[in-house]
Amino acid sequence: DFTSTGEKRELDWLESMLEARYELRKDGRLGPGDTDVKELTVLNRILRWTPEGFEYEADPRQGEKLIEAMRLDSNCNVAATPGIKPLLEQLEKDVELPSGSHTDFRGLAARANYLSADRPDIQFAVKEICRRMAKPVKGEWQKLVRLGRYLKGASRCVLGYVWQNRCKAPIGYSDSDWAGDRKTGKSTSGGIIMMGSRLIKSWSRHPVSHTHSTL
Repeated sequence: DFTSTGEKRELDWLESMLEARYELRKDGRLGPGDTDVKELTVLNRILRWTPEGFEYEADPRQGEKLIEAMRLDSNCNVAATPGIKPLLEQLEKDVELPSGSHTDFRGLAARANYLSADRPDIQFAVKEICRRMAKPVKGEWQKLVRLGRYLKGASRCVLGYVWQNRCKAPIGYSDSDWAGDRKTGKSTSGGIIMMGSRLIKSWSRHPVSHTHSTL
């Protein structure tokens, strides 16, 4: 699968060149024209054209599958944030999950990591969960449940890319929690890169594991 951008005459030329060599399956063109589609999916991500600009939505099925796998029904309490930092005494008393639960934990953590590439709001929480995939403990499972409760109330995340004037250069913002890990004393760094009002890249990184997205 691939996508391409350009003016109509450029896309017509590219399409004709490809069709001369390959059999193509086309999902349409996203744009303002009468024959253009206003919404399409690329690898299950949703792209929309609106009069104000483009919209980019993360694959909503990934969050739904996480919620379903954790058996969070309609009566569960919705969490306001995707994660919280546990107290040091909680970390010191934590015990390893039963060996039979390791595979389930890793599968859910991997799904959350995939989703976080398109959702800056959960990147820090997912990074923390994925750090313990080798030897998951009960506290990490509780973090997964909290993430699921957050997604229950914020199941969809749509990034808006409004029309704007040409930008001269990207602008970056970054910060660190400076020894924010209460157990190891290690830091997490996070940041975003913007082109005007448009998010281009975001990250939440740890010295060992990290998640990031490029949009």
